[in-house]
Amino acid sequence: MLQQSRRNIPQWRGGQEDIRVVCSCQHHSRGRGLWRDAWRTAARGAALLVGLPLVFAAVDITSATPNLGLEPAQAVPAPPSSLRIFTTDTIRDQFLSSTRPMGLEMFKESYFRMNVPFGEIIYSEARKNDLPPELVAAIVHTESDFRPRLISNKSAQGLMQIVPSTARILGVDDPFDPQKNIAAGTRYYRYLLNRFNDETMALAAYNAGEGNVARFGGIPPFAETRDYITKVNRRTRHYRDNFRNSYITSVRVRRGLL
Repeated sequence: MLQQSRRNIPQWRGGQEDIRVVCSCQHHSRGRGLWRDAWRTAARGAALLVGLPLVFAAVDITSATPNLGLEPAQAVPAPPSSLRIFTTDTIRDQFLSSTRPMGLEMFKESYFRMNVPFGEIIYSEARKNDLPPELVAAIVHTESDFRPRLISNKSAQGLMQIVPSTARILGVDDPFDPQKNIAAGTRYYRYLLNRFNDETMALAAYNAGEGNVARFGGIPPFAETRDYITKVNRRTRHYRDNFRNSYITSVRVRRGLL
C-alpha cells in the first residue's frame, strides 16, 4: 500500500535522496513565497537604514562606560548645565538674573572709570602689569594730583611724574599724554617691584631712585620719601575702602535692603 501511494506522488530526484512534493499546489505557493521574501528583504533594509545610527550611538555610549567604571546598562544622570557659552561665571550670572549684583571685578572697573580721574586708563594699565588699580591710582594722585601737564622742579613730567631719562628708556615720546604716561609709569613700578620684591621698597625707589634704595639697603633716610610712602599707602586704602563700600551698597540696593 505504501509503495502504491509513492508511485502516485510526483517526485524530484536531487542527489542521493528523494525530496517529495507534499502537494502539487506548492508550485504556486513557491512564487508567492518569492514575493514575500522580496518584501521582507526590502523591509529589513529600511529598518537597517533607520536603526544603524541608533545602534552606533548605543555602541559608542556603552563602549565609553568601562572608562567611567560603569556597567553598560547603568544609567548615568546628565550633569546640570553650566552654560559654557559664557566666558565667565560672572557674565553668566548677570545674563540669567538682572537682580543679581554686578561681579566684583566688573564693578571695580566701572567704579574706577566713573569715580577716578583717568580711571579707565589706570585700571587697564594696572591689570596689564598685575598691579592693584587702587595702588596705581594712589601713586598718580600723590605724584601729580591728576594733573597731566604738571612739571616738577626736578623736571619730572605728567601724571606719574616720569623724568626725561626714564621716559627715554621706556620709549615715551610724549610724557604729557595720559595714556602713554600712565602706561610707562605703571610698567616702571612693576619693574621696581620685581627687583626689590617689596611694595614699600618699590615705592621708595619710585620716589628717591632705585640707586638710593640699593645704596642704603632699604628706605632712604629722606623725609620726602617717607612722607611719600605714607601718602601712597593712605590713599591706596582710601580707594580700596571707597570701592568696597560702593560695592556693598550696590548689593544691598539690588536685594532691597536699603
